[in-house]
Amino acid sequence: MLTAEKISKSYKQNRRKILDSLEISIEEGEFVAVMGESGSGKSTLLAVLAGILDPDEGQVLFEGRDLYSLSDEELSEIHRRWIGYVPQSNFFLKNYTILENIVEPFLKDPSKDETELVEKAKEHLEKLGIADLSDRFPHELSGGEQKRAALARAMLTGPLLLIADEPTTGLDTETGRIILSYLSDYVRSGHSVLVATHDDHVKEYSNRIFDIKKEQQGPETGNSEGS
Repeated sequence: MLTAEKISKSYKQNRRKILDSLEISIEEGEFVAVMGESGSGKSTLLAVLAGILDPDEGQVLFEGRDLYSLSDEELSEIHRRWIGYVPQSNFFLKNYTILENIVEPFLKDPSKDETELVEKAKEHLEKLGIADLSDRFPHELSGGEQKRAALARAMLTGPLLLIADEPTTGLDTETGRIILSYLSDYVRSGHSVLVATHDDHVKEYSNRIFDIKKEQQGPETGNSEGS
């Protein structure tokens, strides 16, 4: 499904490599956890794999297509349909309700029916235990509730691959369990999930651990940038 080959990324501030010739592949139906210490490059790797952050070297192939050779329009289409991405920080339009925030990004796609999108959004919110919050505004939700809403948005169109950065960080055990069970169910339905985490509970749900520290090559690996 997705293969990254010899990915390198440096930060201009100190010219040290946060990723150095790193390779990883994600197959259909896998739940892969990228683990490593803070500063090891987990967030950077996920952003590169999602087509959000250009690598300095290497390529990312999704279904045989190099993400970084695509036009902006083609990459946007990939993001709308095939790759869902949830960053560490939750980004919502403050004057839109949670339901509107989930549906709005997909309304520009003429092939999508708004009524169907709304129904799917409500289904995801129900599974995540926050259906009663759909008409509230982002500032009215806790951090854990916002994280669940962000997941619902990323999964609205049933992407083949969901990439989530630290989906359980800072959450209580029960909320973390709800999220991990939700992601696990998504994998069982035939999709793939890739998460960056330092939460050991994720090991119970994933079927493969990618230790970024062990996979890194070269003398300069990791710094204070990226997590």
